[in-house]
Amino acid sequence: MKVVVWVLTGLILLGIIYSFSTCRAEQSDGRVKLTLFDWNYPIYNKMNRERIAVFEAENPDIKVRLVGGDPDKYMTMVSGGVAPDVTFAGYGSIPYYAKRDAILVLDKFIADDKDISPDMFFGCTMDSARYRGKIYALPDNGSPVAIVYNKDLFDEYNSKHPDKPLTYPSEKWTWDDFRHAAKALTQDRDGDGQTDVYGTSVSFWRNRWPIPVWQNGGEVVSADKKRCLMDSPEAIEAIRWFSEMIWVDKSSPTAYTQIKGVEAGGGIFRQRRLAMGMDARYGYTNLIGKTDFVWDIAPLPKSPTTGKRTSLYLGGVWMISSQTHYPQQAWKLAKFLVGDKSSEISMQCGRAIAANRAVAERILRNPGDGMPEHDSAWIDIMNESRPKDFEFLEMGRYFVRAMDELNYISQGRRKPEEACRNFTRIFNEGLKILWEKEGGP
Repeated sequence: MKVVVWVLTGLILLGIIYSFSTCRAEQSDGRVKLTLFDWNYPIYNKMNRERIAVFEAENPDIKVRLVGGDPDKYMTMVSGGVAPDVTFAGYGSIPYYAKRDAILVLDKFIADDKDISPDMFFGCTMDSARYRGKIYALPDNGSPVAIVYNKDLFDEYNSKHPDKPLTYPSEKWTWDDFRHAAKALTQDRDGDGQTDVYGTSVSFWRNRWPIPVWQNGGEVVSADKKRCLMDSPEAIEAIRWFSEMIWVDKSSPTAYTQIKGVEAGGGIFRQRRLAMGMDARYGYTNLIGKTDFVWDIAPLPKSPTTGKRTSLYLGGVWMISSQTHYPQQAWKLAKFLVGDKSSEISMQCGRAIAANRAVAERILRNPGDGMPEHDSAWIDIMNESRPKDFEFLEMGRYFVRAMDELNYISQGRRKPEEACRNFTRIFNEGLKILWEKEGGP
């Protein structure tokens, strides 16, 4: 029985190895076969099949095979020597794979190709594709964070308070304006002593809390990536200010708040229980055609202290594996994926904002039916955004522990000063080990 099991296991493994090894084989008809890897979501699979069909029609000598998966699957394929030729990944993965020579440096490809230039892309997207001064990927899509707000709730408030109306969020707002509006829009509608509608929702998720820190002149890590700076006065002040909307103003729910009548998984903004939220354009998939009220977007408020309006950019890139047998064909595919036709397909499927500036601006300046009135505001927000520079894959458990300290604020278990100092101590422990073992991030 054991022999049979081992034989079957061996056959299965051989089949897996063969299936991956054929990813780069030349077809019997002379075509080069490339493997394209992307996250395994039905909407992305449909989008990529459409992209591949266009690419293959334009490049009849190349056949593209689509493989879906997650970052763990990709890492396994890289380790097993069967990495996909071209891979979509969050830009935070670039340092990890670049240090291990698992992906190609693209500077020479770009320099030798008259059809592509870094100037084609938003600056924050190209910044996300660089590591230690070199370009390791082509930016595909992403989104900064903006204010998403319920216009109906503003209108209802103004009709009841004509003597002191609120303006809609705009580029003129500072965080003081935001905080004032959040307090005014927080309501106990039925008089039972429980808040039914919150003015905002403060999140200590890693894609939100760096924003006030940066705007206030602080940094999460030093420029040389050797020290965490979350214990600086600027960072502590920003986190304290953020937390006061929960514990002082009561205009944001805590981590434990249960709002009566809110359906699980429905989203408190979509259910008219939140006047203003901080969200990326990825959130449109939960809003377009799914609300019974008018909503819109606006730039983040600027710091009243520094005047900065910096937002945080989230996004994905296309990397070319150093294991590819066909670097020139892989480059042709990667270049196509960030080109005009492919970028338009990407935005039409709901994949946020194309890194390709011309395509993004054309679509955002001409919003279709059901889109928010000020969709074009994303253009200016992209120009005032920066990618995260503090998430290092090798520091996984230290980063999680540090993040827990900030999350404890919304649970009432930490004061901002204590949380920031604990975050810094834990993060520096991880950085010290990372520098000792790998020479830094």
